[in-house]
Amino acid sequence: MTAPTARRLIPLLISALLLLACASTAPPPPVAAVTIAPVTTEIVIGASVQLTATTWDASGRVLQGRDVTWTHSDPTVGTVSVTGLVTARSRGTTTITATSEGQHCTSVVIVHLAMGV
Repeated sequence: MTAPTARRLIPLLISALLLLACASTAPPPPVAAVTIAPVTTEIVIGASVQLTATTWDASGRVLQGRDVTWTHSDPTVGTVSVTGLVTARSRGTTTITATSEGQHCTSVVIVHLAMGV
């Protein structure tokens, strides 16, 4: 093989290898379940608690790096941030929901008055 022919074949071979590598990559598994820890917690007005959501595939393996959306049922009792930090606002109960790829889980946060108040 001559040098000009080899120079023309090398880019074609590299392109073919890159295409093959990209084509053989399987899509990531979908989220089959979401869990939250803690499931239930009690805090006093003004306090905060960090909830943690974990996403799982159908085989029970943890899926890293999946987007999770947090919502609350009663923002007058407690609010939740985009990272799962719940802040108690007033006495009562609020349900916090974590959702990822259509799967969701809930956690109950019970807010009390501080002792002696």
